[in-house]
Amino acid sequence: MLIKVGEVPLKLNIRLMVTVVLSVAFLVLLLSGILLYSTQYSYFIASLHVWASILVIIGVVWHFKNNWQAYKRHLSFKLGKVVFVLVLLGVVPVSYGIIVDLVPFVSVIKFGENLRSAGSVREGDFSLVDLSGGQQEGLSIFVKAGQHYQSEPQPLFLGFSYTTIPQMAIWLEDLQGNFIKTLYVTNKLSNSSFIPKPGEPDVIRRPEALPYWGHRNAEPSIDGLFVPEVGSTKYDGLTAATPKSDHLLLLGKQKSAQYRVMMEINRTYDFNEYYSKDKFPEDPIYSGSGSSGQPSLIYSAEIDTSVRGEVLFRLSGHGHHSGQDGVLYTDLNNISTAKKIIDFAVVQQH
Repeated sequence: MLIKVGEVPLKLNIRLMVTVVLSVAFLVLLLSGILLYSTQYSYFIASLHVWASILVIIGVVWHFKNNWQAYKRHLSFKLGKVVFVLVLLGVVPVSYGIIVDLVPFVSVIKFGENLRSAGSVREGDFSLVDLSGGQQEGLSIFVKAGQHYQSEPQPLFLGFSYTTIPQMAIWLEDLQGNFIKTLYVTNKLSNSSFIPKPGEPDVIRRPEALPYWGHRNAEPSIDGLFVPEVGSTKYDGLTAATPKSDHLLLLGKQKSAQYRVMMEINRTYDFNEYYSKDKFPEDPIYSGSGSSGQPSLIYSAEIDTSVRGEVLFRLSGHGHHSGQDGVLYTDLNNISTAKKIIDFAVVQQH
Protein backbone atom coordinates (compact mmCIF):
# COMPACT_ATOMS: atom_id res chain seq x y z
CA MET A 1 0.00 0.00 0.00
CA LEU A 2 1.40 3.38 -1.03
CA ILE A 3 1.05 6.25 1.41
CA LYS A 4 0.89 9.67 -0.13
CA VAL A 5 2.82 12.52 1.45
CA GLY A 6 0.71 14.03 4.22
CA GLU A 7 -1.48 10.95 4.50
CA VAL A 8 -0.77 8.76 7.54
CA PRO A 9 -2.95 5.88 8.80
CA LEU A 10 -4.83 6.59 12.04
CA LYS A 11 -2.87 3.96 14.03
CA LEU A 12 0.41 5.47 12.88
CA ASN A 13 -0.87 8.93 13.77
CA ILE A 14 -1.64 7.77 17.29
CA ARG A 15 1.77 6.12 17.60
CA LEU A 16 3.41 9.33 16.42
CA MET A 17 1.51 11.42 18.96
CA VAL A 18 2.26 9.01 21.81
CA THR A 19 5.95 9.00 20.92
CA VAL A 20 6.12 12.81 20.96
CA VAL A 21 4.14 13.06 24.21
CA LEU A 22 6.33 10.41 25.87
CA SER A 23 9.54 12.13 24.79
CA VAL A 24 8.39 15.48 26.20
CA ALA A 25 7.04 13.85 29.38
CA PHE A 26 10.31 11.96 29.85
CA LEU A 27 12.30 15.17 29.49
CA VAL A 28 10.11 16.95 32.08
CA LEU A 29 10.30 13.88 34.35
CA LEU A 30 14.08 13.78 34.05
CA LEU A 31 14.64 17.48 34.77
CA SER A 32 12.06 17.70 37.58
CA GLY A 33 13.43 14.49 39.13
CA ILE A 34 16.95 15.91 39.21
CA LEU A 35 15.67 19.11 40.82
CA LEU A 36 13.59 17.26 43.41
CA TYR A 37 16.57 15.05 44.20
CA SER A 38 19.11 17.81 44.60
CA THR A 39 17.22 20.95 45.72
CA GLN A 40 14.71 22.01 48.36
CA TYR A 41 11.08 20.98 47.79
CA SER A 42 9.10 23.07 45.32
CA TYR A 43 5.35 22.65 44.87
CA PHE A 44 5.58 23.73 41.22
CA ILE A 45 8.37 21.27 40.35
CA ALA A 46 6.70 18.44 42.27
CA SER A 47 3.43 19.09 40.42
CA LEU A 48 5.18 19.01 37.04
CA HIS A 49 6.83 15.75 38.06
CA VAL A 50 3.47 14.18 38.95
CA TRP A 51 1.79 15.24 35.70
CA ALA A 52 4.74 14.03 33.63
CA SER A 53 4.52 10.70 35.49
CA ILE A 54 0.82 10.42 34.61
CA LEU A 55 1.58 11.01 30.91
CA VAL A 56 4.34 8.38 31.00
CA ILE A 57 1.98 5.86 32.64
CA ILE A 58 -0.67 6.49 29.97
CA GLY A 59 1.94 6.11 27.22
CA VAL A 60 3.35 2.89 28.70
CA VAL A 61 -0.15 1.38 29.04
CA TRP A 62 -0.87 2.24 25.40
CA HIS A 63 2.48 0.73 24.37
CA PHE A 64 1.76 -2.56 26.16
CA LYS A 65 -1.74 -2.68 24.72
CA ASN A 66 -0.46 -2.39 21.18
CA ASN A 67 2.68 -4.50 21.56
CA TRP A 68 1.48 -7.23 23.86
CA GLN A 69 2.20 -10.05 21.40
CA ALA A 70 5.76 -8.85 20.85
CA TYR A 71 6.24 -8.56 24.63
CA LYS A 72 5.08 -12.14 25.11
CA ARG A 73 7.54 -13.26 22.43
CA HIS A 74 10.36 -11.54 24.34
CA LEU A 75 9.40 -13.42 27.48
CA SER A 76 9.33 -16.73 25.60
CA PHE A 77 13.11 -16.56 25.22
CA LYS A 78 15.31 -17.77 28.07
CA LEU A 79 17.15 -14.45 28.33
CA GLY A 80 13.87 -12.56 28.55
CA LYS A 81 12.64 -14.80 31.36
CA VAL A 82 15.91 -14.51 33.29
CA VAL A 83 15.98 -10.71 33.03
CA PHE A 84 12.31 -10.48 34.04
CA VAL A 85 12.85 -12.63 37.17
CA LEU A 86 16.06 -10.82 38.13
CA VAL A 87 14.38 -7.42 37.90
CA LEU A 88 11.45 -8.56 40.01
CA LEU A 89 13.71 -10.17 42.62
CA GLY A 90 15.91 -7.07 42.63
CA VAL A 91 13.05 -4.97 43.96
CA VAL A 92 12.99 -6.99 47.21
CA PRO A 93 16.52 -6.33 48.54
CA VAL A 94 16.41 -2.71 47.41
CA SER A 95 13.08 -2.11 49.18
CA TYR A 96 14.29 -3.90 52.28
CA GLY A 97 17.57 -1.99 52.31
CA ILE A 98 15.75 1.35 52.12
CA ILE A 99 13.28 0.41 54.87
CA VAL A 100 15.97 -0.67 57.36
CA ASP A 101 18.46 2.04 56.35
CA LEU A 102 21.22 -0.19 54.96
CA VAL A 103 24.24 0.83 52.91
CA PRO A 104 24.51 0.94 49.91
CA PHE A 105 20.74 1.05 49.35
CA VAL A 106 20.24 4.32 51.22
CA SER A 107 23.48 5.91 50.02
CA VAL A 108 21.85 7.39 46.93
CA ILE A 109 18.96 8.74 49.02
CA LYS A 110 21.23 10.21 51.67
CA PHE A 111 23.42 11.81 49.02
CA GLY A 112 20.32 13.59 47.73
CA GLU A 113 19.40 14.61 51.27
CA ASN A 114 22.87 16.08 51.69
CA LEU A 115 22.47 18.03 48.46
CA ARG A 116 19.07 19.36 49.52
CA SER A 117 20.28 20.30 52.99
CA ALA A 118 23.50 21.91 51.76
CA GLY A 119 21.80 25.31 51.80
CA SER A 120 20.02 24.78 55.12
CA VAL A 121 21.30 26.21 58.37
CA ARG A 122 23.46 23.98 60.53
CA GLU A 123 25.10 25.32 63.68
CA GLY A 124 27.75 23.31 65.46
CA ASP A 125 26.46 19.80 66.10
CA PHE A 126 22.75 20.53 66.07
CA SER A 127 20.25 20.64 63.25
CA LEU A 128 17.70 23.39 62.72
CA VAL A 129 13.98 22.72 62.40
CA ASP A 130 12.39 25.98 61.31
CA LEU A 131 8.61 26.15 61.82
CA SER A 132 8.60 29.90 62.46
CA GLY A 133 7.29 30.93 59.07
CA GLY A 134 10.19 33.33 58.67
CA GLN A 135 9.40 35.36 61.79
CA GLN A 136 12.43 37.04 63.32
CA GLU A 137 11.01 37.04 66.86
CA GLY A 138 9.45 34.20 68.76
CA LEU A 139 10.18 31.03 70.69
CA SER A 140 13.07 28.68 70.13
CA ILE A 141 13.71 25.41 71.90
CA PHE A 142 17.09 23.69 72.01
CA VAL A 143 17.08 19.96 72.77
CA LYS A 144 20.31 18.26 73.76
CA ALA A 145 20.21 14.58 72.82
CA GLY A 146 21.14 12.24 75.65
CA GLN A 147 22.91 8.92 75.91
CA HIS A 148 19.68 7.01 75.20
CA TYR A 149 18.28 9.28 72.49
CA GLN A 150 18.79 6.44 70.01
CA SER A 151 17.85 2.86 70.81
CA GLU A 152 20.17 -0.11 70.82
CA PRO A 153 20.12 -2.03 67.50
CA GLN A 154 16.96 -4.11 67.30
CA PRO A 155 16.97 -7.44 65.41
CA LEU A 156 14.82 -7.59 62.31
CA PHE A 157 15.60 -10.84 60.47
CA LEU A 158 18.49 -12.57 58.68
CA GLY A 159 20.94 -10.79 60.95
CA PHE A 160 19.75 -7.29 60.00
CA SER A 161 18.90 -4.69 62.63
CA TYR A 162 17.60 -1.15 62.99
CA THR A 163 17.43 1.62 65.60
CA THR A 164 14.72 4.03 66.70
CA ILE A 165 14.69 7.68 67.77
CA PRO A 166 12.08 9.50 69.88
CA GLN A 167 8.65 10.86 69.13
CA MET A 168 7.99 14.32 70.54
CA ALA A 169 5.27 16.92 70.93
CA ILE A 170 5.50 20.50 72.21
CA TRP A 171 2.49 22.62 73.11
CA LEU A 172 1.35 25.65 75.10
CA GLU A 173 -0.82 25.75 78.21
CA ASP A 174 -1.87 28.65 80.38
CA LEU A 175 -0.62 28.75 83.97
CA GLN A 176 -3.84 27.05 85.10
CA GLY A 177 -3.01 24.04 82.93
CA ASN A 178 -5.55 24.65 80.16
CA PHE A 179 -4.44 23.46 76.73
CA ILE A 180 -3.92 26.28 74.21
CA LYS A 181 -2.32 24.87 71.06
CA THR A 182 0.22 22.47 69.64
CA LEU A 183 3.50 24.03 68.50
CA TYR A 184 5.31 20.96 67.15
CA VAL A 185 4.83 17.23 66.76
CA THR A 186 7.09 14.71 65.07
CA ASN A 187 5.97 13.62 61.63
CA LYS A 188 5.19 9.93 62.08
CA LEU A 189 2.91 10.57 65.04
CA SER A 190 1.19 13.52 63.36
CA ASN A 191 -0.39 11.26 60.73
CA SER A 192 0.20 7.73 62.09
CA SER A 193 2.66 6.89 59.32
CA PHE A 194 4.74 4.35 61.23
CA ILE A 195 6.35 1.69 59.02
CA PRO A 196 5.24 -1.79 60.12
CA LYS A 197 7.72 -4.56 60.80
CA PRO A 198 7.23 -7.94 59.07
CA GLY A 199 4.15 -9.57 60.54
CA GLU A 200 2.63 -6.33 61.86
CA PRO A 201 -0.61 -4.79 60.51
CA ASP A 202 -0.32 -2.38 57.59
CA VAL A 203 -1.57 0.47 59.80
CA ILE A 204 0.36 1.06 63.03
CA ARG A 205 -1.25 3.13 65.79
CA ARG A 206 0.83 4.32 68.76
CA PRO A 207 -1.50 5.56 71.53
CA GLU A 208 1.26 4.81 74.05
CA ALA A 209 3.75 7.15 72.35
CA LEU A 210 2.58 10.56 73.61
CA PRO A 211 -0.65 9.95 75.56
CA TYR A 212 -0.55 13.09 77.72
CA TRP A 213 -0.44 15.36 74.66
CA GLY A 214 -2.91 13.16 72.78
CA HIS A 215 -5.59 13.26 75.47
CA ARG A 216 -5.22 16.99 76.09
CA ASN A 217 -5.25 18.21 72.54
CA ALA A 218 -7.76 16.15 70.58
CA GLU A 219 -11.01 14.25 70.49
CA PRO A 220 -10.58 10.48 70.11
CA SER A 221 -10.18 9.15 66.58
CA ILE A 222 -12.70 6.86 64.93
CA ASP A 223 -11.05 3.86 66.59
CA GLY A 224 -11.33 5.53 70.02
CA LEU A 225 -7.60 6.17 70.36
CA PHE A 226 -6.24 9.61 71.23
CA VAL A 227 -3.84 9.59 68.31
CA PRO A 228 -4.04 11.57 65.02
CA GLU A 229 -5.85 9.76 62.23
CA VAL A 230 -3.90 7.94 59.53
CA GLY A 231 -3.03 10.47 56.84
CA SER A 232 -4.16 13.41 58.98
CA THR A 233 -3.21 16.88 57.69
CA LYS A 234 -4.25 18.67 60.89
CA TYR A 235 -0.65 19.32 61.92
CA ASP A 236 0.76 20.29 58.53
CA GLY A 237 3.11 23.20 59.15
CA LEU A 238 3.71 22.07 62.74
CA THR A 239 5.56 18.86 61.99
CA ALA A 240 8.93 17.59 60.81
CA ALA A 241 10.89 14.35 60.87
CA THR A 242 12.50 13.59 64.22
CA PRO A 243 16.02 15.06 64.26
CA LYS A 244 18.68 12.41 64.74
CA SER A 245 20.72 14.38 67.30
CA ASP A 246 20.82 17.76 69.09
CA HIS A 247 18.43 20.21 67.49
CA LEU A 248 17.04 23.72 67.63
CA LEU A 249 13.32 24.29 67.00
CA LEU A 250 12.19 27.72 65.81
CA LEU A 251 8.49 28.00 66.62
CA GLY A 252 7.52 31.58 65.83
CA LYS A 253 6.04 34.43 67.79
CA GLN A 254 3.25 33.93 70.34
CA LYS A 255 0.83 36.45 71.85
CA SER A 256 2.26 38.33 74.82
CA ALA A 257 1.30 36.34 77.91
CA GLN A 258 2.58 33.96 80.51
CA TYR A 259 2.60 30.36 79.33
CA ARG A 260 3.63 26.92 80.35
CA VAL A 261 5.53 25.29 77.50
CA MET A 262 5.03 21.51 77.63
CA MET A 263 7.12 18.82 75.97
CA GLU A 264 6.40 15.10 75.87
CA ILE A 265 9.00 12.67 74.57
CA ASN A 266 9.10 8.90 74.21
CA ARG A 267 11.20 6.22 72.53
CA THR A 268 10.46 2.56 71.92
CA TYR A 269 12.57 -0.36 73.15
CA ASP A 270 13.78 1.38 76.33
CA PHE A 271 12.74 -1.47 78.62
CA ASN A 272 14.09 -1.68 82.17
CA GLU A 273 13.63 -4.00 85.15
CA TYR A 274 10.19 -2.59 85.99
CA TYR A 275 8.89 -1.82 82.47
CA SER A 276 9.93 -5.18 81.01
CA LYS A 277 8.53 -6.85 77.91
CA ASP A 278 6.27 -9.08 80.00
CA LYS A 279 5.31 -6.50 82.66
CA PHE A 280 1.68 -6.13 81.50
CA PRO A 281 0.80 -9.40 79.71
CA GLU A 282 -2.93 -8.59 79.64
CA ASP A 283 -2.41 -5.17 78.07
CA PRO A 284 -2.94 -5.54 74.28
CA ILE A 285 -1.19 -2.24 73.52
CA TYR A 286 1.83 -2.54 75.80
CA SER A 287 2.47 -6.24 75.24
CA GLY A 288 0.91 -6.48 71.79
CA SER A 289 3.65 -4.68 69.89
CA GLY A 290 6.44 -5.66 72.28
CA SER A 291 8.18 -2.32 71.87
CA SER A 292 6.58 0.11 74.32
CA GLY A 293 9.15 0.13 77.13
CA GLN A 294 9.20 2.96 79.65
CA PRO A 295 6.35 5.49 79.34
CA SER A 296 6.61 8.96 77.87
CA LEU A 297 8.21 11.72 79.93
CA ILE A 298 6.64 15.16 80.29
CA TYR A 299 8.72 18.31 80.74
CA SER A 300 7.52 21.85 81.40
CA ALA A 301 8.88 25.41 81.47
CA GLU A 302 7.07 28.61 82.46
CA ILE A 303 7.77 31.65 80.29
CA ASP A 304 6.63 35.22 79.83
CA THR A 305 6.66 36.12 76.13
CA SER A 306 6.98 39.82 76.94
CA VAL A 307 10.38 39.16 78.54
CA ARG A 308 13.41 37.93 76.62
CA GLY A 309 15.37 35.12 78.22
CA GLU A 310 15.92 31.39 78.61
CA VAL A 311 14.12 28.88 80.81
CA LEU A 312 15.21 25.29 81.43
CA PHE A 313 12.61 22.56 81.09
CA ARG A 314 12.06 20.50 84.23
CA LEU A 315 10.85 16.91 84.36
CA SER A 316 7.26 16.91 85.63
CA GLY A 317 6.13 13.30 85.31
CA HIS A 318 5.26 10.55 82.86
CA GLY A 319 2.32 9.38 80.79
CA HIS A 320 0.43 6.09 80.94
CA HIS A 321 2.55 3.15 79.78
CA SER A 322 0.00 2.12 77.12
CA GLY A 323 -1.83 5.40 76.56
CA GLN A 324 -5.05 4.47 78.31
CA ASP A 325 -5.49 7.92 79.87
CA GLY A 326 -4.14 11.46 79.87
CA VAL A 327 -3.04 11.55 83.51
CA LEU A 328 0.28 13.12 84.50
CA TYR A 329 1.94 10.55 86.77
CA THR A 330 4.48 12.22 89.05
CA ASP A 331 6.07 9.08 90.55
CA LEU A 332 9.32 8.64 88.59
CA ASN A 333 10.89 5.94 90.78
CA ASN A 334 10.55 3.25 88.12
CA ILE A 335 11.92 5.40 85.29
CA SER A 336 15.61 4.92 84.51
CA THR A 337 17.22 5.22 81.07
CA ALA A 338 14.26 7.17 79.68
CA LYS A 339 15.52 10.12 81.72
CA LYS A 340 18.60 10.07 79.49
CA ILE A 341 16.77 10.33 76.17
CA ILE A 342 17.60 14.02 76.42
CA ASP A 343 20.25 15.68 78.58
CA PHE A 344 18.28 18.91 78.81
CA ALA A 345 15.99 21.23 76.88
CA VAL A 346 15.78 25.01 77.09
CA VAL A 347 13.17 27.43 75.71
CA GLN A 348 14.13 30.96 74.75
CA GLN A 349 12.00 34.01 74.01
CA HIS A 350 13.91 36.16 71.51
